[in-house]
Amino acid sequence: MLPLRFTSRLALAALLSTAVPFSTSSAEVRLGQDVVPTSQSVHLRLDADEVGYRGSVQFELQVRKPTQTIQLHAESMTFTSAALTQKGREIPVDSKQGEHGLLTLTLAKPVSVGPAKLEIAFNQEFNTQAVSLYRVEVGGKGYAFAQFEPDDAREAFPCWDEPIFKIPFRITLEVPERHRAVSNSPVASDAVKDGWRTVVFKKTPPTSTYLLTVATGPFEFTPIPGLSAPGRIVTVEGQSALAGPAATMAAPLLAGCEKYFGRPYPYEKLDLIAVPEYWAGAMENPGAITYRDNILLIDPKAASPAQKRNLARIHAHEFAHMWFGDLVTMVWWDDLWLNESFADWMGDKITDQVYPEFQLRLAELQNVQNIMEQDALLSTAAIQRPVESAETALDDVQIAYNKGKAVLSMFESWIGPETFRKGVNAYLKAHEWRNAVSADLWRALGQASGQDVASALEGFIAQPGLPLVKVEPLDGGEVRLSQQRFAGHGITAPPLTWKIPVGIKYWDGAKVRTTRVLLGENSMTVKLEGSAPSTWVMPNSGAIGYYRWSVPHEMLLEVAKQSSSVLDPDERIALLGNLGALLDAGQVSGDHYLRLLAEFANDPEPQVVSSLIAGLGKVRGAFVPDAQLETFAPYVRRVLGPAAQRFGLEPKPGESEAIGIVRPLLMTWLGYYGRDQSTLRAAERLAKAYLADPSSVEPGVAGAALQLSAIRGDRALFDEYRRRFEASKVPAERLRYLLALGKFDDPALERQALTYALEGPVRAQEVFQIVTSVSAKSERSQNLAFAFQRENFDRVKGKLPPAYWPFLVNAAGGCSLERLELGRTFYLAPEHKVEGTQRQYDQLRDAVQSCASLREREGAKVTAYLGSLVGAR
Repeated sequence: MLPLRFTSRLALAALLSTAVPFSTSSAEVRLGQDVVPTSQSVHLRLDADEVGYRGSVQFELQVRKPTQTIQLHAESMTFTSAALTQKGREIPVDSKQGEHGLLTLTLAKPVSVGPAKLEIAFNQEFNTQAVSLYRVEVGGKGYAFAQFEPDDAREAFPCWDEPIFKIPFRITLEVPERHRAVSNSPVASDAVKDGWRTVVFKKTPPTSTYLLTVATGPFEFTPIPGLSAPGRIVTVEGQSALAGPAATMAAPLLAGCEKYFGRPYPYEKLDLIAVPEYWAGAMENPGAITYRDNILLIDPKAASPAQKRNLARIHAHEFAHMWFGDLVTMVWWDDLWLNESFADWMGDKITDQVYPEFQLRLAELQNVQNIMEQDALLSTAAIQRPVESAETALDDVQIAYNKGKAVLSMFESWIGPETFRKGVNAYLKAHEWRNAVSADLWRALGQASGQDVASALEGFIAQPGLPLVKVEPLDGGEVRLSQQRFAGHGITAPPLTWKIPVGIKYWDGAKVRTTRVLLGENSMTVKLEGSAPSTWVMPNSGAIGYYRWSVPHEMLLEVAKQSSSVLDPDERIALLGNLGALLDAGQVSGDHYLRLLAEFANDPEPQVVSSLIAGLGKVRGAFVPDAQLETFAPYVRRVLGPAAQRFGLEPKPGESEAIGIVRPLLMTWLGYYGRDQSTLRAAERLAKAYLADPSSVEPGVAGAALQLSAIRGDRALFDEYRRRFEASKVPAERLRYLLALGKFDDPALERQALTYALEGPVRAQEVFQIVTSVSAKSERSQNLAFAFQRENFDRVKGKLPPAYWPFLVNAAGGCSLERLELGRTFYLAPEHKVEGTQRQYDQLRDAVQSCASLREREGAKVTAYLGSLVGAR
């Protein structure tokens, strides 16, 4: 699964999905192994224009131990019959539903060892919050979709809803004749009678319930050429014209995965389904991947570079899951991190191979820097942790994605890419169509490499936080490396030790050299070869290390000044992230941090400029309350002006895709925080042109222009954006207008945008987007959104998918201890708290306190430095 990346730094994705209020009491009861399913048939009669449906399931069981009770899962449904038969005899059944969707069947007499059959018929209502089996309406027509990860299959139909129960499924769907039906496997038969279409799907290979899916409605289909198996893009009515780019990009990315894994795609067909209302980004259901429609569907005449890169990234991520997660599946949710880390790591690798022009690895390095900042908080957790309940399986999943894939990259480099690939493929071969645990992969990597991979990985996977590698120059061309747990200034974290693959890049007086060592103790001495003592050392060669680092101040300044000539782009991105970490740790002062950022103003690499903007975001959040925005603006113009001069605010023939991706961000920052009048005028001109003819403006620039033009916009422009949003049939265009509605500076229009999020025709996942769009602009706007959310808590919560509920507390984020306290008293109150809120609050508390401490410690220096730039050339 690929959850969306939320705007808030801490709302990164503890994504919990259930259709009812979260349980806050007991741990989930794991199903036993006395009676297990060996296969399951599911028959559903679905009309997505109705509120409910009916169905039946049939299990082939294997009784391993005589018992009078059988436990499985079924949540919030009404049973119309239940029967268990063994050796031709029916045994009466009594049922009781419990917490976490647990269904206990009590038999009139015990079943004996051997096969048995269980049949259950039931009635159920469609979910309406984009989880389980749910219905949505598009263009006045009903559609049904499914999202079962982690534990929502149990609300759709009775099942053994744990990953360990990996069995074949036979799905049969009855739908109105005018509808079509899609599931994981190919259609075996399709018959129409009395106005109903009965679609029987071929039996699936062994599959866990969270990977099953169904979709019904008046769909349109677009073939995907060039795949090794039949494939289609599935869209709601009227949207197939937007399927072209997704179809074109799919085949080479899937082929890249097949080449890496050394085997063909393992399923019989591949449907890619565009879902208009969807809380996740995408989900790796084998043979039937679901995507949010604004990711999968792109107007082929107006596709921005950022849209294409995002689509390629998500395609590759989900395709990698077909082997890693689907062909071989985790035993339980404590290994979910490995599924997601590997898929994200693999997806980046394949995307960079197929579409190098997108520079995806450079872009994702910034996400790794962001997650390292979160991982430095005391409230962080290990990426492999005990999971007591599937409801909490997705807590901290974004750390799993970005920390996990960074760690995998580091260890791939340590043992060698081809050796790493050999170990991965041995693991898949040994466990195909079955379940496995992470230790099985470490064993395969160890056998392939002859290295003790497991013990080295343990420090990064089973421990929270990350190390700080300190470099101390010694006489004779030597350096001492030492390690400790990285933490913010004034914070004492429990001591930990790692085995760290350290790459050292340095200048020996004649040329740049690199060397690699494994730092497994508290400290070690390393001899640097060369003709003279090093004038600078950068101890993260290739930017593959998941650690922070420090060098003497003079070396740090020298590296920053020479960065564009002596460091690769990925190393410069890592350097920028590391400078921010040293600021947090009190090793770099606030004014010095701003001077170091300015050293990157002339960097020629677009993605480094994007990371420079991330550094500016850190400055704004910590040191620039609304009263300081005017003094911040000249600094923004000074730092970003050179990039705007190089790249321009409008596309140029032959420019790189990377420039097209960074330009909207550059334009937004210069316009909003730089208050650059030429940028604002250009944005207003482009927005006017886009409203007159969307094809006249590059799509990426169009979104930025619409948002910037809203700054000085009036009610007439607000109403026009709202009208365009409601009329749009193109998902990406719809999102552009939605986000622009939140960017008006007029407080009355800000309040109207927030009200519109609740009262307008806004889909479930869009509520969060418009509220975040408002709150992200300034402290005043954040306070407005925070107050609005508290005043309308029940309405906001009722509109959002349950996956988003824990994130509501993040409205109290930022740098204000007063707002944090208001958030604590409100969101942790019993009437507002849901499962996951405490975890989100703990992270939020640490981040806000860290920001407030940084502002108090360094704010005066930053204010003085910014003040010195006002009026300066």
